[in-house]
Amino acid sequence: MEYGESIHVEEYTDIHSKWLYYKPSVKSKESLAFLQGALNATADGIVVIDCKENICIYNCKFIEMWEIDEKFLIARDQCQLLTLMLKQLKNPEEYIAREKELYIYPTKESYDVFELKDGRFIERYSKPQRFDNNIVGRVLSFRDITKQKQSEKKMANLERLNLVGEMAAGIGHEVRNPMTTIRGFLQMLINKKECIKYWDYYKLMIEELDRANGIITEFLSLAKDKIICRHLKNINDIINSLVPLIEADAIISNKYIKLELAPIPELYLDEAEIRQLILNIVRNGLEAMLPGGYLTIKTYLEKDEIVLAIIDQGAGIVPEVLDKISAPFFTTKDQGTGLGLSICYTIAAHHNAVVDVETSGQGTTFFIRFPRIEVPVLCAN
Repeated sequence: MEYGESIHVEEYTDIHSKWLYYKPSVKSKESLAFLQGALNATADGIVVIDCKENICIYNCKFIEMWEIDEKFLIARDQCQLLTLMLKQLKNPEEYIAREKELYIYPTKESYDVFELKDGRFIERYSKPQRFDNNIVGRVLSFRDITKQKQSEKKMANLERLNLVGEMAAGIGHEVRNPMTTIRGFLQMLINKKECIKYWDYYKLMIEELDRANGIITEFLSLAKDKIICRHLKNINDIINSLVPLIEADAIISNKYIKLELAPIPELYLDEAEIRQLILNIVRNGLEAMLPGGYLTIKTYLEKDEIVLAIIDQGAGIVPEVLDKISAPFFTTKDQGTGLGLSICYTIAAHHNAVVDVETSGQGTTFFIRFPRIEVPVLCAN
């Protein structure tokens, strides 16, 4: 609806409402234009519906948020608008149920959060509009809270990791001590002549103890209060030191490693932790690819961040798995512990870094974003 064109004169009253349409004067047109400008300046998407289910007013943010052609809004048909919105919702039945409830109870206010098929989360606040103490319509405001939801999910993951870390610190060493004793006796017995016939059994028991010890080592890596030894290091130097090991892993499975390392400043890093983070993500990427694929390791500066990107050419991560990859003990591998990526997220948190993931059918990229620091320069006298 363009402000400046006439609005039809009509006054009607029914059991629910009274709505007044009028032909505005020049002053009224200016007020309406001012109102429309104010609505367009808001960060929320707003649409007003009257009691006859006609669209009365809306703003630009509403059009942008729902990606709706304005011609459907100019037609003022709420049913057509609702159909277009429902097509974008992940659970349209939930939205319909809330609409029916508001139709039955027109005086009710409503606050809801809906997920869209494209992964966005939209918060909706619905409030009845009154005129002369009568309900004449309903004001709907919509806000994109996707970033807030993502932050909440990251915080929940970190809380879970901290809980697991506290458990690890509490019981890990106590479990290791008896295991070390058992392994020592097995090594002693395996070399005795009378035990030679049981050599295979002893060897298997020692291997299983070593495997359990490896799991506990990973478990302890999640410890919240773990001592971190940080020194000024360049991530590029750490990557270059790992290249022979990474290339050996790649050659075994007939895959290739590509480095794109840009000049970057040094950071205060725990080298052992950063090595573990890189190896965990690289090995996951190699496992995700078919023979002949390339895995790329990149570093670069982006605004106030130093970015480490590890890019594979695998089949991507499905949404239901992507939501859980940072959770401890979640794994899609038959022999996996579910601690590899959890440890990566913990290491990133230790360094005030953030892990972002982009995935598609052509591959997955892990971005580890480290905040850039100003290293003090010592001047000689």
